[in-house]
Amino acid sequence: MKILNYALALLFTLGMLSCGGGGGGSDETAPTVNFTSPSTSASAPTTITAGQTVTFSGKISDNKELKSITFTNLAEKTKSVNDFIVDFNEKLNSKKPASASVLDKAEFNVNFLIETLAGAPANEYTLTCTVVDKSDNPTTKTFYIKVE
Repeated sequence: MKILNYALALLFTLGMLSCGGGGGGSDETAPTVNFTSPSTSASAPTTITAGQTVTFSGKISDNKELKSITFTNLAEKTKSVNDFIVDFNEKLNSKKPASASVLDKAEFNVNFLIETLAGAPANEYTLTCTVVDKSDNPTTKTFYIKVE
């Protein structure tokens, strides 16, 4: 009888171990980030004139769940600070989607506008968007904007 009890305990333990968490494995797939505007091509930047509006439009998605979306501040190639950059970054910070807006979603549409200063200096500018999923897989896109 004692042997039967040990055998049953062993079978029960093995059965419980084989059930596992069933979580579906780890997520190694980074989010997909597709923007139609502004340009993500350094060789073909979105070209605007000073005072024109820049449209940020795109779709982000993940095979499981999104965790965050962040936009860096606008920077110009020469790295100098001017009123245009300060104004643009203030508008970006007030209009960009917050990370909480993508939390627990598999898809999110990005759509917002930023009007540039009428006296914006002619130059090429960059800005990045980083999207992270629940498993901390990141995808980063760089935007290229040219003011003429």
